[in-house]
Amino acid sequence: MDASQTQAEAGAEAQAQAATAAYKVAITEQKKGQVLLFDRTAQFTDANVLWSFSTGNAPGWDHPFEVRFRETQRYGAIALMTFGKPGEGRAGIVNVTGKTHLTRADLMWSARITSYPHSIERVPHAGTVVVAGSRDRLHVFAPSSSDPATLKEVQTLTFTKAHAVLWDDQNELLWVTGGTLIRTYRVKGTLRAARLEKYGHDITIAGNGHDIQPDYARPGTLLVADSHRVYSVDKTARTATVVTKMPYVKSYVRHAGGQAMWTADPDIEDSVWGGSNVYFSAGGNRTRQGAQIYKARLYTTRFH
Repeated sequence: MDASQTQAEAGAEAQAQAATAAYKVAITEQKKGQVLLFDRTAQFTDANVLWSFSTGNAPGWDHPFEVRFRETQRYGAIALMTFGKPGEGRAGIVNVTGKTHLTRADLMWSARITSYPHSIERVPHAGTVVVAGSRDRLHVFAPSSSDPATLKEVQTLTFTKAHAVLWDDQNELLWVTGGTLIRTYRVKGTLRAARLEKYGHDITIAGNGHDIQPDYARPGTLLVADSHRVYSVDKTARTATVVTKMPYVKSYVRHAGGQAMWTADPDIEDSVWGGSNVYFSAGGNRTRQGAQIYKARLYTTRFH
């Protein structure tokens, strides 16, 4: 790559980040046990909530950790979520197309998970749902039909500090991060016969791996966050390169337009795992007063 190409690419990225893109952002708000959806360009106030799921902080449903949106042939868009405290947690799925404000009464499926579930993903061709229990394991749920209500745990794998899972539809791999590892699995079989098999060599990071998301602006790469760094992971070369350093980052993603979005823990000494802010590389950070925001997600059903 010559100098003119480098300058052109840098200029294009700077121009993309300078503009405030219009997209939707979902946050996991742990203080009130809510998953909330906003326009990126709006203030994150009650009046601007576009969609929500509320748990009432019922036992096992406290502290939402994860939300992501996936497309299904039978139900359209669904939201996959995890909640909990050490020793008691839940994973759940709701249909996002029917109602604006949902509660536990609207769940299509849920499961009790005691390994402190931090993340959840769906593998479309197999119908499999994988939950990362941050203490020490991966939980594999498989259905007997296309109905999520038929999901049943069929496999449990040891993975210390498993914090995040992501399906890679380009390479048909499930990526997992936790502790100092990034690992991939193949999904063998479908429906109740689906099982995970480790694939390829592990990638080592400094740790503690917290989040893994697509880099929508850079096809072929993923973004992995640990406690102090964000890495760009080349999916083909299976290498991780530090792209930025920041303290106690909890989620990090880059929009197709070039903007990065992230959340972080402002006070690692307290028992709260998030703050009231969602940050954007293009500026225009958003604050939800009094909130404890763990993750911020782009509202998209795209894997990459």
